Amino acid sequence: MHPVRVRRLVLVLVWLLAAVPAAGQVSAMQVTSDNDAYDFWVPMDVRPDWEYTNGFRVAAELPGAPAWGRLAGAAAACAEDAPGCATTTVEFGHRLYTPRQDSYTPLAGQRHFAGWLYAAATARVVRGATRRTAGLEVGVTGPASLGRPLMEKYHRMAGFWEPVGWRHQLAFEPAFAARAGVDRRLAEVRAGGLRVADVEASATGALGTLRTGAAASLRARAGYDVPDAWTGRRATGVAFYLLGGAGGEYVARDLFLDGNTFGGDGARVTRRPWVGQLTAGAGFAAAQLGVEYRVASRSREYQEEPAGHTYATIEITWRR
Repeated sequence: MHPVRVRRLVLVLVWLLAAVPAAGQVSAMQVTSDNDAYDFWVPMDVRPDWEYTNGFRVAAELPGAPAWGRLAGAAAACAEDAPGCATTTVEFGHRLYTPRQDSYTPLAGQRHFAGWLYAAATARVVRGATRRTAGLEVGVTGPASLGRPLMEKYHRMAGFWEPVGWRHQLAFEPAFAARAGVDRRLAEVRAGGLRVADVEASATGALGTLRTGAAASLRARAGYDVPDAWTGRRATGVAFYLLGGAGGEYVARDLFLDGNTFGGDGARVTRRPWVGQLTAGAGFAAAQLGVEYRVASRSREYQEEPAGHTYATIEITWRR
């Protein structure tokens, strides 16, 4: 990468991290892994390895919120009796996108090989049954995203097929997306002092060269001592639950489908503006640790895609 581009990227990341609280104890840590190899119900030799094929995220939750995230005027850390509280999540991550058909030369109707190396900060303000969020995600595509060496090395070590199409991956581009959203707890069922079910609705919007669009979803959980969806609090030492949800999204811009914003490599597929998603999963929590396994099934994201894509997520959370 050109030194000037490196300096610009570093300045953006420094600004992003400077926006979070300067001091404060980490209240939670989270590690998230997405992969279509986690479609465990599908025989290993026919599991998908394309579209959004891998993601990895490490996040830390801090008490309080920067000035730009105090959407409801709440600055206190989230406590049991806080009428309004705020947290900030700082995360670093990496995502991989691949076409369904690999080739030495670009193929029309097949999406780009692409990597996305990013950092993000999100402020969240909880007031009663409503949570508002605002955040910024910045990162790079192209060789600087390290998508090619990571995928090629992993496939070589695991004995998988050797990808050859990274030579014509999405070109280098610094990109961003500013996001805002609101979550609303619609219903909650308790029995014997324990939360046994809840229903939550969410609406989000994004604007930027990375992604521009809007989405809405509905999610329900049911089980034993279901943890609070926003703070993770529960009444006992052990919790387990099932979850399910459905949502829709309008996509006006997707860097990984529309191609580079300025120059670089243009679109090879025709993006579909309306995308649906179904989600199902299960969670377990004991002491300070929580684990969730979620399956996301998305409808076709571009016209040439023969069918939708399903991938799964394993997420581990530690809370103080």
